[in-house]
Amino acid sequence: MTRLIIFIYLLSAFLTAQPTGRAIMEKLDQIKKPIDIQTQLKMTLISMKGKKERRRSRELTSIEKKYEDGKFKSKSLLRFSKPKEVKGTGFLTWDKVGSNPDDQWLYLPALKKVKRIRTKEKGRSFMGTDFSYEDLSGRNLDADEYELLGEESIHGSSCYKVEAKPKEKGGQYSSRIVWVEKHNSLMKRVVFFNKKGDRFKILDIPDHVKNGDYWTATKMIMKNLKNNHRTELDVLKVDYDQELKDNVFTESFLKRL
Repeated sequence: MTRLIIFIYLLSAFLTAQPTGRAIMEKLDQIKKPIDIQTQLKMTLISMKGKKERRRSRELTSIEKKYEDGKFKSKSLLRFSKPKEVKGTGFLTWDKVGSNPDDQWLYLPALKKVKRIRTKEKGRSFMGTDFSYEDLSGRNLDADEYELLGEESIHGSSCYKVEAKPKEKGGQYSSRIVWVEKHNSLMKRVVFFNKKGDRFKILDIPDHVKNGDYWTATKMIMKNLKNNHRTELDVLKVDYDQELKDNVFTESFLKRL
């Protein structure tokens, strides 16, 4: 009887020590972030033809500004600088607070036209990459239900493994599994499942660096499991808290070359 009591006590202590999936995702969401950030990126699109890799490189700048109050959580702008065929192409996102859908616009300099991305188009590929418009949009913490599936080592880091399922139907994913590094609450991997419940894409974030108070992912790799294509993003330079003005995140600025 004494052994049984001890076993029950130890089991209870173990279960109590385990955080919930929701708590893990809350810590991830609460990582200290700069008010604004500007990042220079190299993007590489990689496809397989037989056993040979085909690589295409692009360069772009990403700027983002956080908001502490009001109806926006953040605003961001992507601008391609190389090569010539995509130079000047811009992508603007307004990430709204709560369940309201984000606003997104794409500027194509060859057409001199700004195209608004409709909700039904957000599952489409962004500029031929393995990221969809939905992937580049913010996601509200309350949009999903979370379950802790266990623990696993990813990229040499001990991680919690959390399943996230959307509360409402819609979007291109039926669920996601997220690996969150235990010590610093950094996202290390995400597996995306399509509407049929099949593994669709994998996002790997193998490396982070800490600059002052802020953690930055220095590399991201999104792989499409259906067509064996992947997109790699490498950070070339990053600057924080430059007091970016609101007029940078507008349609009129989007059209500037």
